[in-house]
Amino acid sequence: MDNIIIRKATTDDIDSVARLHVKSWKDTYSGIVSKEHIDNMVNNIDKRIERMHNEFNLRTMIVATINNKIVGFAEYIDSNKYSSDYDVDCELCGLYIDKEYQGKGIGTKLFNYIADSFVKLGKEKMIVWCLEDNIPAIRFYNLVNKGGKPEFIKEAKIGDKLYNEVGFIYNLRR
Repeated sequence: MDNIIIRKATTDDIDSVARLHVKSWKDTYSGIVSKEHIDNMVNNIDKRIERMHNEFNLRTMIVATINNKIVGFAEYIDSNKYSSDYDVDCELCGLYIDKEYQGKGIGTKLFNYIADSFVKLGKEKMIVWCLEDNIPAIRFYNLVNKGGKPEFIKEAKIGDKLYNEVGFIYNLRR
């Protein structure tokens, strides 16, 4: 495999990231999330790109590239803004890998980059949420958590339906 480069995203990356985000949702969540929601994402890609531009500074985004092609990305925040009910001080908000590149260590590289960044900031506990029915993601987060299991369940509204999300907590100061 060619060299995988992990770097901070720039606004020039937003178009590719937004398209990868929608493709990943279509590949991963078809059959889990309503078809209407997936179709809405696909049909409104321009709105997603605009929203990502407008919200670019709300979270930190990193990308994984191979030969200058974005094949994965992740977003994170150095606070518990989205998970204030839990004993955490930072959050991995989302991690997506192009289906063609899954299983090649890219997700682990993104995850480790984020965990290392949080450690450098003095953070201690990171949370990440994924849909309860997203079995490949649960396996991945179990693996990077050295066999850890989800610790919390909460409901998340996606489109007009409720889904269960499971939360993993990572102790960054091991």
